[in-house]
Amino acid sequence: MIYNGCIQMEQDAYNDLKDVWPGVSAKTQNYCDEVARVSDSSYGILKGCIDMETDAATSTPEFKF
Repeated sequence: MIYNGCIQMEQDAYNDLKDVWPGVSAKTQNYCDEVARVSDSSYGILKGCIDMETDAATSTPEFKF
């Protein structure tokens, strides 16, 4: 049962990536591909990286120290 859940999560991440991949910059694709490859080549890791990099590129955080 756990195995099937893991496979489904990877399939869902792959399916989501198919739709957004063409719109992701080459720099982000290369960086996130490298991150995912050193993390057991997971589509979930790749999708998480793409999501975070995309969000970071479009946000303007205000840091207060």
